[in-house]
Amino acid sequence: MNQTANIGIIGTGGMGGRHARNLSHEIGQANVVALMDMDTERAQQVADMCGGATIYTDAKLLIADPNVDAVLIAAPDRFHAELAHACIEAKKPVLCEKPLATSAAEALKVIEAEVTLGKRLVQLGFMREYDPAHIAVKEIGDRGELGEKLVFRGVHINPSKDEPRTIDDVITNSAIHDIHSARWMMNDEIERVYTTYIPASPSQPETARFVMIQLHFRSGALGVIECNSEAGYGYEVEVKLTGETGSVQTNTQQGAIVRHNNLVSQQVDEDWLLRFDTAYVNETRAWVQSIINEIPTGPSAWDGYASMVVADACIESAKSGQPVDVHLPERPHLYGRTTS
Repeated sequence: MNQTANIGIIGTGGMGGRHARNLSHEIGQANVVALMDMDTERAQQVADMCGGATIYTDAKLLIADPNVDAVLIAAPDRFHAELAHACIEAKKPVLCEKPLATSAAEALKVIEAEVTLGKRLVQLGFMREYDPAHIAVKEIGDRGELGEKLVFRGVHINPSKDEPRTIDDVITNSAIHDIHSARWMMNDEIERVYTTYIPASPSQPETARFVMIQLHFRSGALGVIECNSEAGYGYEVEVKLTGETGSVQTNTQQGAIVRHNNLVSQQVDEDWLLRFDTAYVNETRAWVQSIINEIPTGPSAWDGYASMVVADACIESAKSGQPVDVHLPERPHLYGRTTS
């Protein structure tokens, strides 16, 4: 058994660069040996940070590199499914940033490829599973200290973007995290959704600055996801579980509470990279260990697919103004549990 893993990274922007830094400087059992980006200058900067790596402008060549043991996909969303499929064909483990695809139909093809191979190779970048605050909430809920879980609540607040975001983008790129968190926290699948939203302006009905999603789980439990894509002041994520005898929730901020000049204040994180810095390190450490042990762990391709089925239903509901049932096929035996 190898004690180190040689990693190739596709995409060297903010997310890919962060993963490259973590793998090179925080994970002793990982070596970043290859990078792919059309921006070769940026790729070279990341390569220098990693201590040197082969630079590609073709993702398929990186995947085929015999020196690359596993691949991390941090390319734009529209390339995720195609690249994950290529990694499965090459029989190489892959950590794919969310979403797995831009539609459930696309994601299903990845599932079918993995099932045909008969081996789990894909892990999804749902990093909240590695966030200490989220883990603490889930463990309390799973221990039954609150009795039966009745309600899930997720709040997702983003700072403003330069351009208004479409309702499709807010759901598949931001709320997809909250959808997975709901499935993971509740150990249950979502069977119906109802989405309402506020456009960035009346003249742009396809945009969304605030999205609210109501969830109905198979067990009869309820849920709600609030996603503010233009808060303007910083980044926050909160999750709360309500049970029969109590509730548990995360603390949205990590910074110190300051009392001074008749004011109480606390720093709000600038972006998700700051808020989930520890989670990203824990995520890549666990992924590299799973490669070395040859035992897949973490959120699976099925989790990526199931969350995308829910996301598609949320988008349909937003555009129709009606509740939409979630039709999830039977989970293949390859993926074991209903949720990770």
